[in-house]
Order: sequence, then structure tokens, then C-alpha cells
Amino acid sequence: MSNLIRLRLEEALSPSMLNDFELLRQSTPVIEATFRSGGWLCGGFARHLLIGGSTENYLSGHRGSGSPARSGDVDLFFPNVATASRVISSECAHANPSQGGFAKEAGGRWRRNHVKVQLVDHPDLVQPTIESTLANFDLVNCQVGIDGEHIYFPEDWKEIERMRLIRIAHNNTPFLGSRILKYLEHRGLEGLTQDSYEKLHGWFAYACNDFTEGGWSPRHIAGVQGNVKKLREKGLVRREDLIFFLNKWKELIREKHYGRNFSYEVDWAANELGTSAA
Repeated sequence: MSNLIRLRLEEALSPSMLNDFELLRQSTPVIEATFRSGGWLCGGFARHLLIGGSTENYLSGHRGSGSPARSGDVDLFFPNVATASRVISSECAHANPSQGGFAKEAGGRWRRNHVKVQLVDHPDLVQPTIESTLANFDLVNCQVGIDGEHIYFPEDWKEIERMRLIRIAHNNTPFLGSRILKYLEHRGLEGLTQDSYEKLHGWFAYACNDFTEGGWSPRHIAGVQGNVKKLREKGLVRREDLIFFLNKWKELIREKHYGRNFSYEVDWAANELGTSAA
């Protein structure tokens, strides 16, 4: 990760974003409790505040007519598991485990919107400092954090956001494919930086082995096949990447000839190699 820039919120955020953040902070007590305990708000919502735009659209998922919708969360991090457990038990004792099992989920409010708040308490994701917490994020675009008074972001962050590109920082989790798709389809980004393609190629190598080296559970890798195929549709799986997936996944082809319907099964990667020069 490049060096971090640290600015006071008043310096970095527009007046409207600062007001939006203060409203959320006042109406969702667990955020203030996190800051008091030495924790941080990091990731997508911190990125949103730094970029600007409609907080209502971000939290509700509304993107305008014809645009896909996906609401954003507020992710809270802590310097150790004990602090996370203390804040969770005191502020949201009835929080439920997140789908991935890495956090507890609680609710908050921002004006008329319900806000999903994730309190990250899994030992693998708990780091002692905001710097090491941000360094764990798989996308440089999301390496943005707030400690209550300051906002932190990498030196190259503004440039890649200006170009509307994703820069991959890490490629060793099953979630990278879905994360890239999320930021392309729902967060206004349009492609990858040139240096990210090598990391994505490495992710395909992990994917073809079902991430066995990481000891991930089946629920964590369940969406990998669909995400690889969607990335292919977006032109991000090149011919040399397809070789990883030969004899791995099947695809059902349906055709109609002379008024009759036919279907047959093919090897997905081999079929892609045979039908496209991309």
C-alpha cells in the first residue's frame, strides 16, 4: 500500500458530505461508540464520503431510472477482538452474524433510510491500527478510513478515482471477483488499472483450485464460478486466463433448429476458447 494521507474531516469532505456524516453519527450511536473505543469506520462508505454524491442513493441503493440498485453498508473496525466484543455487547447485543461470518450486523438510521452496520469482529480481520486495517482491503479504492476526526486514504487514491478505475491490492480471497463486479456495476467505476491485471490473473489461478490453500469454507467459494463468468462477459477474463478453467465447469447450450429445441453440455472454458478471439 502506498503512503497514507491524513486530513481533518473538515479539510477533506465537502460541507454536504460532512453534514451527512454528522447526521449518521448522531442517529446511529454505535458509530460514536466505535470511535470512543479507538475503532474506525473504513471501506465503501468512507470512500463515498470522500468522493461526494448522494448519500441517500448510496444507503438506499437507488441509482436512478434503469440503473442497478445495491445499497451500501457502514463497516466498523476495532483494534482488537475484546474491544469489538465490548462495543457489540453494550451497543447492539442482539446483532446477528453477517452472511460471511466475519462481522455482526446491526441497524442504524439516516433520515428515512435504514442503514446496515457491520461490526467486524473476526480475528483474521482485526488489526491494531487504522493503517494495518486499511492495508488489508483488497481494493485500493476502499482503503479509506475515518477515526472520528480524520480521514485516511492512499496517495494514489485520488488519481485512480479520477480515472474511474479499480486498483487491486490483494488477490488471495474468494471475494475479489464479486467485489470487482460490485464496484463496476454499482459504484461508478469503469475498469482496472493496468497493474491490476496481473493480480487478477493470479486470482484466477486461486479460483481454479477452489482457494484450497486458504482453507475457505464452501459457502465462501460458492459464487466464484458465476463471478468468473460475469468477469468474462465484461472482457476481464482473457484467453490466457481461460486455460485455468479447462475441464472445470460445464455449461448448458440451448439451440433451436428446424422448429425443435436442442440442448447439450459443453466445457465452459473450452467453448469460450473456441468461440472468441478476445
